Order: sequence, then structure tokens, then C-alpha cells
Amino acid sequence: MLKSKKLTSLEILRGISVLAVCSNHFANAISGGTVLPGLFKGIEKYTVNSIDIFFVISGLVIPYSLYLSRYTVKSYFTFVYKRFMRMHPPYLIALAMTLVLAGISYKIRHQPNPETFITIIKSMFYAHIPTSNPVFWTLRVEAQYYLFIGLFFVLLTRYKNISLLLGFPVLLALSLSPLAESIQMLQYIIFFLIGITGYLIYVSEEKPFIELIVLTALIIFVYIHKGPGSAIASVITIASIVFYKRPAHNLLDFTGKISYSWYLIHFPIGIKMINLLLRRFSTDYYWLLFLLAMGTTYALAWLFWRYIETPFAKLSKKVRYVRAE
Repeated sequence: MLKSKKLTSLEILRGISVLAVCSNHFANAISGGTVLPGLFKGIEKYTVNSIDIFFVISGLVIPYSLYLSRYTVKSYFTFVYKRFMRMHPPYLIALAMTLVLAGISYKIRHQPNPETFITIIKSMFYAHIPTSNPVFWTLRVEAQYYLFIGLFFVLLTRYKNISLLLGFPVLLALSLSPLAESIQMLQYIIFFLIGITGYLIYVSEEKPFIELIVLTALIIFVYIHKGPGSAIASVITIASIVFYKRPAHNLLDFTGKISYSWYLIHFPIGIKMINLLLRRFSTDYYWLLFLLAMGTTYALAWLFWRYIETPFAKLSKKVRYVRAE
């Protein structure tokens, strides 16, 4: 029997994560102020693991959505197309915004634009990350994960224990191998595997004994290879998704809804704004510049979400999987 579709903590976690990402980048840009410099350095220090949360969430949510859709391998290309329709058009528009803003900035400063026709084409397919929006690297990782999970989910469903006890160790070994330099997803596969294990625990109809052992081993692996901050972030994320059932506060819930849009546009707009206004603000008021960047990019993210992300999300939902006979 399929469990309830509603995972009430997801938007909370997404909201917290995107707040942390934006705070980290903006705090880094203004941490040289004379008022509250320790606060901004602290924000920068304690928000570095926010991306880990996003990867754990994807690790759980994507296989859970496949589970609810009764996905089979026949629908692999449909799945890839659905994810493409959901994520890629907003990315392309954010990429265009980034390149236009960067081009104007380089021209005003009389500096050569590092982007070329070739790099722009590569950027459209995640093969190049523009210097003016370095956060796009995570989208390359996510895209590689979608290609992977569409196939691995079938193995996970049919041979769960083999996947956990053999497939997971192989993937972790690959994450420490030179192959991880070519396939960036492997560098972060541990977070996706933690999410996948959380998904198995959530849908389990029996006591998830093996899953809990595997999850414990994965957390230990994270602690050793990624550090205590990543381990804590992973544990809190999985525990929140699996056990937290209360609805989110409206503001945080909405922030989670627009998190992808905010993530896409916050860097080129917010950092450009800070760099432009930095000389006009006394260092005593850098904190006000921080709030201005947060508020402005949040408002623009709402517009981006409403008029760009949401229409493509609706188109993605209209694409149906092939049903198993």
C-alpha cells in the first residue's frame, strides 16, 4: 500500500537550505564590515553544509516520487524528459540573465568577458559553469543524479538488499576513485545514498533493520570523508523528513516553494548589487546591505517562480509515465 504523498518537512528544509545558501554567499561578500563582522563570518562558517541538505532531499524525494508513480524502466526516458521540463527551462532563463548581467558589468568596468560562444553552448548543457554564477555546478550534479536514479531505482526495487549491501559499497568506492573527477555526482553520491536509504525507511512496511544499519554506516562515512558538519546536516535532514509530520509555517513553506528560483538567481543579482553598493555604504551599515540583498533577491525569486518556474512545473506534471501491464 502506497503511503501518503505529503512530506510536510520538505518545504521547511528547502526553505532553510536556500536561506543558508544565500546568507552564506552574501555574508562572504560583506564580512569585512566594522559592525558585526563576527556575525557574518559565523553565518558564512555555519552555512557551508546547506548544499548537502539539498542533495539528501533529492536522494529521497526522486525515488519516492517514482515509487508513487509506479515507475518502471519503460518510463526511463519519460522520467528524464519530465525532469528536463521541470528544471532545465528555468535554468536556461537564469543562465541568460546571468550572462546579460555579467556582460553589462564587464563592459562598464572595461574588462574582457571570459564567456565565449563555445562556453555559452557548454553552459546550456552543464558542461561549463559561468564565473558569474558558480552555484550552477550543483545543477550538473543533480542532472547526473537523475540519469543515474532512473536506472538504479529499478535495481533498488527488485533487489533491495543486493543494492544496499553491494551496490552502495561499490558506489562509495567509486566516489573515492579517479572516476569521481570525471563524473562529479560521485563526489556527492554519499548524500544521495543517505536520501535513498531514508526513502526506503519511509516506505518500509516492516521494521527497516538493514536500512538502519546501512544508514548508520553512511553517516559514519560522511563523518570521516566530509566532516562532522555534513554528518549533522545529513542526520537532521533525514530525521526531519521521516519523522516530522506537522505543517510548515506559511512563510517558510513559501520560501521552500520558491527555493529553486531563489537559488538560480540570487548570486548574479545579489552579489552584483552588493559589489555595486559596497562603496556607497559605510562599513557600519554593511548589515543593511546584507538585508537589502536578501530582500531584493527574495522578491525577484517570487516573480521568477510565479512566471517562469511554475508554468514549466505544470507542463512537467502533464507528462505521464508508461504504466506496467
